[in-house]
Amino acid sequence: MSLHLITDNAGFFLHAARLSAFIFLMSVLCSTVISLGFGGIATSQIGFLRVGARAIIEFFRDVPLIVSVFFVFFGAPMFGLQLGPVEATIVSLSLWGGANGAEIVRGGICAVPRHQLESCRALGVRGIDAFFFIVVPQAIRPVIPAYAGLCTILLQSTSLGALIGATELLKGAQIVIERSAYFHGGMPGITVYTFILLVYLAAGTLLMRGTRKLEKVFGAPVRRS
Repeated sequence: MSLHLITDNAGFFLHAARLSAFIFLMSVLCSTVISLGFGGIATSQIGFLRVGARAIIEFFRDVPLIVSVFFVFFGAPMFGLQLGPVEATIVSLSLWGGANGAEIVRGGICAVPRHQLESCRALGVRGIDAFFFIVVPQAIRPVIPAYAGLCTILLQSTSLGALIGATELLKGAQIVIERSAYFHGGMPGITVYTFILLVYLAAGTLLMRGTRKLEKVFGAPVRRS
């Protein structure tokens, strides 16, 4: 009966997995945009921009993620925004992930020796060109491992959507367990939650393997003819 419980609800689990994947991908995309923007501003030479960016980063980093999920979902209507469970989950994960990602990006940029920018100025290279063609390629290497860890946390945190009604993997598992217990009795929780655990384990393993390949690509020395 245990295996039949999984196979009989395969379509429902597939739908929940697709929703979890959508939440994860959108959260990573939005977090990356926020990270690049605020991470760059946090290293700006303009004082008020740098201080403002760091204040926003610290605010969202210090707020627990579960609190952020509840705040966005229940607080959005106060600002005239009606966000569903999926949208609220994406927004909250993006804000938290973007703040932590911005700190990672800032650290990667600061790891590039400052004298390289000074050398660019001495050679007449514009600041924006020096940033994108000199600083960014070198900052990518230290950023990738830390950002991969952040993406793994975001993958795991998609399950928080279950707390506000998003029918992702964890919520789908709860629905299957309640429905099976009501109609068939027994304790199906261990079977279903073990299946969900294996799904998250497989997804996390694939994600880490992908990032390891990226590390090798950006860490490989440049060959010159």
